[in-house]
Amino acid sequence: MAFVMRGDWQEEPLSITAAEYVEPSAEMTLRRGQRVSHLFPRSVMEEYVLQRLTERTYWFSRHFYCTLFYVGNRGVLLLDPPLGAADSLVQAIGSVTSLPVTALCYSHFHADHIGGARKLVTSLAASPRVIASEHTAVWMERFGSDLPRPTDVLRWPDGGIEFEGVTLRLHGLPRPGHAPDHAVFLLAEERIGHSADLINIDQLPFGGFAGQDPLVLFKPNLQFARDLEFDWFSGGHGNIGEKSDFDFYLGYLDEVTELINEEIPRPETVPDLYLTDYLSGLGAEERGRLLAGLNNHFSLYLYGRQIAAGEKPDRSAAGPGAFSAGLVGDWAAGRQRAVDEAVPRIMDRLRPKYGRMYNFEDAQPINIRVLALSMQPSLTNR
Repeated sequence: MAFVMRGDWQEEPLSITAAEYVEPSAEMTLRRGQRVSHLFPRSVMEEYVLQRLTERTYWFSRHFYCTLFYVGNRGVLLLDPPLGAADSLVQAIGSVTSLPVTALCYSHFHADHIGGARKLVTSLAASPRVIASEHTAVWMERFGSDLPRPTDVLRWPDGGIEFEGVTLRLHGLPRPGHAPDHAVFLLAEERIGHSADLINIDQLPFGGFAGQDPLVLFKPNLQFARDLEFDWFSGGHGNIGEKSDFDFYLGYLDEVTELINEEIPRPETVPDLYLTDYLSGLGAEERGRLLAGLNNHFSLYLYGRQIAAGEKPDRSAAGPGAFSAGLVGDWAAGRQRAVDEAVPRIMDRLRPKYGRMYNFEDAQPINIRVLALSMQPSLTNR
């Protein structure tokens, strides 16, 4: 039965790639340019969404998290079982095959994307292989994770492994920003890619760009992923997508960057910003006061200005600190004000083109602010 939108629900956003929306199907594969329809209300109203991509590969979505599984001749390879989705995954896989899950793959060590492995593995008759990059394996070991540990560790950044007729190929991002093990995995012969938290397919960027840091290196990671050999791409959130989604993101970032440069131009001159700029102006008495109260430069960064001024710092609180006092603090506050004042103007300029797209009003003010501040001269960036 077709999913029916109700009149009292919010209007659906526009597709960022002008995609054709179709009912999901576990039997019929998508054509290029198609996306699953009504994904947001389905994610609220339905237990899961299942879409066939090829003869053997399926896209699964539940409560705004999505992933892939590949059906071999003897078993199923499942990528990124999201936290809370174990039962739904078993049900979805069971609806298209009687074969068991015999292999898992972790795209990166964030439990919201792979935490379903704990419950899923306990439901299986035999323990599956667990595939991950060496960066993921080391991180899980050092953390002491209680999730099923990798049994098949792939060389970073370009290892690969065979699974029943398909090559699972690791492509470590050249400048991992979301996580130190952030990567793209390709089902090579299927021409399908997956990378959780790199791109939200058919949506404007998630608020805060999903923690990409430093943000100025986000675009090279997108370009790297876009240039890989795939026809379909799963982003861990959002719809199922194609290279056109990456093209949109790259163009959107360029447009927002251009507007930021117009609305918040960099100052012609930038002072030297460093945390001890006041020391050279202190006399012997003030310097002695510092040494009487402090014996390390971390505490000097936090309380030095106060102590030099004869004030008693409140060590139970963060206090003004080096980053909100003196020239560094004044400069940072001034740049923050300039950004805050410009965000509404930039939103107004973007709204005619992007205003009806997914999470424009709620997420993009944050994204403009974060991107603008990442472009401004600061204590660490010059």
